[in-house]
Amino acid sequence: MESFEQGAISGNFVRAKHLSLNMDIDTLRDSLFLIAYDNENLIPYRFVNYLLLERETAQLHYLASFLLCMASNHLDGAYQTAFFHATRAAELVPNDISCMEYLLFFYEIPDYLLSKKRANDIAIQILKKDPDNKSALSVLEENYKGHL
Repeated sequence: MESFEQGAISGNFVRAKHLSLNMDIDTLRDSLFLIAYDNENLIPYRFVNYLLLERETAQLHYLASFLLCMASNHLDGAYQTAFFHATRAAELVPNDISCMEYLLFFYEIPDYLLSKKRANDIAIQILKKDPDNKSALSVLEENYKGHL
């Protein structure tokens, strides 16, 4: 019987999807990450896009972004495409602090995909819901130091 990994790598996404139904999101993320990292290819990212075509969710956009950032960041355009998915995830669940927090990652990477103003706005939104959020406080502190 074909495993999830074999189904995904071979492009048998129907089978891989069927097998993934028994996985929680963390197990799916870890499995796809290992496939992407070990095989140095975009098949896992493509599989997530296949799932997104069927049902767009913030979790799947986050997963697509995570795979690009963590397993395929050496490829041209990976961070930019990951930023698209992270932004879409945050749009789908605008009150989810974890999605807003994840967007701040794109302010910290050298590509500076998230502007300082947008990072500040996101940090302020986060702090309204979680006044002790370290990521948000760090962004505001860093930007404040730049004005001293």
